[in-house]
Amino acid sequence: MKVALVPGSYRPDRCGVSHYTARLMAELTGLGVECVVITAEAAARHHARADIIAGTRGWGPRMLASLPAALRRVSPHILHIQHAAGSFDFRRAVFWLIPALRLTGWRRPIVVTLHEYGWWEWQPPLLGPLWGRLGPWGEARALWDREDFTLLTGADAVIVTHEGAARVATQRLPQLEARLERIPIGSNIPLLAADIQAARRDLRVRFAWPLDTPVVSYFGFLHPVKGLETLLAAFRKVLAAEPRARLLIIGGAQSLALHGEEAERYTQKLHGLVRELGLQEAVRLTGYQPEAAVSQQLAGSDLGVLPFNDGVTAKSGSLLAMWTHSLPVIATRPPSPPPELERAAWLVPGRNADALAAGMLQLLNDPATRSVLASRGREAAGAYDWGTIAARHVELYERLVHG
Repeated sequence: MKVALVPGSYRPDRCGVSHYTARLMAELTGLGVECVVITAEAAARHHARADIIAGTRGWGPRMLASLPAALRRVSPHILHIQHAAGSFDFRRAVFWLIPALRLTGWRRPIVVTLHEYGWWEWQPPLLGPLWGRLGPWGEARALWDREDFTLLTGADAVIVTHEGAARVATQRLPQLEARLERIPIGSNIPLLAADIQAARRDLRVRFAWPLDTPVVSYFGFLHPVKGLETLLAAFRKVLAAEPRARLLIIGGAQSLALHGEEAERYTQKLHGLVRELGLQEAVRLTGYQPEAAVSQQLAGSDLGVLPFNDGVTAKSGSLLAMWTHSLPVIATRPPSPPPELERAAWLVPGRNADALAAGMLQLLNDPATRSVLASRGREAAGAYDWGTIAARHVELYERLVHG
C-alpha cells in the first residue's frame, strides 16, 4: 500500500505536526507501508529526499491545480492530509482541496487528521453577514463546517487526536460520527537515554552544576503562548526558598508559528528577562536540540514543567515526551482536563507565578509524590504508543481501500 501524506510546510524541526508526520511515516514504513510526503517546494528542497516531493510552491489558490497534478504522478492508494492552520501558512485554499481533487477525477480515499479544531470560525470575506445564515445551513446538511469548510465533510475518514476535538466536531456535524476515528498522537521524543543515572550525572556535568542539583526542565518550542514569562517569574520565587535549584529551557523559537526575526526577537526577550530577574546562574536556554540530546536531558531532570497560558492538553507532544521519560510533570490546568491528565500531572492555574512556584517547590521537596507522578505518567504514556498508533492507521487505510 502507498500513502501520500500532506502535512503542509514539512519542517519537523520547526513544526509539531511535521514532527508527528515524520514519526508516523517511520512507523508506517516499518509496517510495510510505502509513504511519500507531498509538501511545499522550499520544504522539499530542504530535505532533498526522494520520498519528500514538491507539490506546490505555496498554499495559495494555485495549489488547487499543482497538488492534484503531483498526486497523479505519485499515484498513492490513500491521500492523508495532516491539517493544522499554521502548517499550511494559515492559507484557506486548503479548504477547497478535496472538491478540487474530486473535480479532477480523484476517487481514491482521503483521510484528514485534525491536529487543531474547535478554536475559531471561518469568515469568508466575500459573503460577510450572509455567512452567519449560510454557514449553519450548510453545516446542518453536512455540506461544510464553520471551521474547515469541506475538509471534514469531503473526507472519507477524519482522525481526531483528542476527545475535545471529537466532541466539537460531532456537535457541529452529527453525521460525521460514522467517519470519525479517535487516534491519539504519540510522544515526539522517544526514550533514547539507556542509563538514567548516567543521564542525571551528564546533565549536571554539562552545565557545571553540582551533582545534587535539583533540575526543573521545560521542553517545547519557545512561543508567547507557552507561558515562559510566567515560568521565569515563578522560578525566581523558587530560588528564594531553594537556591540550589536550576531551570533548563529545552527548545528553540524558530517554528512555523514564530520564525525569522520575530523568533529571534522573542528569544532575545527571554534572555533579557533572565537577566532582569537575576537568573543568569540558575537558568539555561539550550536552543533547538536533536532527539538524543533532549532524551538525555529529560531523563536527567527531576521535574518537568509545562506552564502554557491556556493549560496543557493530552495532545501535547511535550507532555507525552515527559511521561515517556518517567519525568514527573507540573503543568497548567486546561478548561476541561481529561482524567489521565488529572491523575498523572500536578495541575496549577495558568498565568499564575505564585501557584506555579508553590507547586514546583512542593514537588522538589517531596520525592515520594514525584515518584508517584512519574509512575502514573509512564502508565498514561502507554496509551500513546507509536506502534499501536501506526497499526490503527494501517487498519483504517486497509478498510478504506478494500472495503
